[in-house]
Amino acid sequence: MKIKLNCPVCDYQEIEGDTCPNCDTDLSVIRMLKELPQVENPLRQLKITKWQLGVALLLLVIGIGLGVIGSFIFLQPQLHTLTVSSSNPVSSDRLKLPVHAPVTAKEPPKPITYTVKSGDRLSAIAQKFCGEGTSWQVMVKANPKLKGRKDYIDVGEVLKIPNCKEGT
Repeated sequence: MKIKLNCPVCDYQEIEGDTCPNCDTDLSVIRMLKELPQVENPLRQLKITKWQLGVALLLLVIGIGLGVIGSFIFLQPQLHTLTVSSSNPVSSDRLKLPVHAPVTAKEPPKPITYTVKSGDRLSAIAQKFCGEGTSWQVMVKANPKLKGRKDYIDVGEVLKIPNCKEGT
């Protein structure tokens, strides 16, 4: 025996076939769904008493409370530190706050330069500024433009003096 359906489109009543005689709507899917066997909901059989509900809610509140307390203890350590911000500082013998001087960036030392004079040699300049036994190659490292020139330098040429012990 077929279930009698109502058309969802035109609201025609008690249709026994798969199509509505009024508007030709296909009702086969609706008919298949209506004819499926009814399954009883297993949650309807589950009966929760008032005391079970009360225990469940109590456990939920305890869990949320422990989570909140844990987050304050472990995730917010700044709450446990003292921060004082006041326009009128309190002076006390017991309370002494450290005073920090402002940090200023130091300028790098300016490189020492030397202007070549007549009769100067690279090895003599290196010994004059860096001490006895210093090779002219120290000057070449500080002045890459001298590479390949050995001991040849021009009068008036400005040379950078490397950072080494100062001569007299």
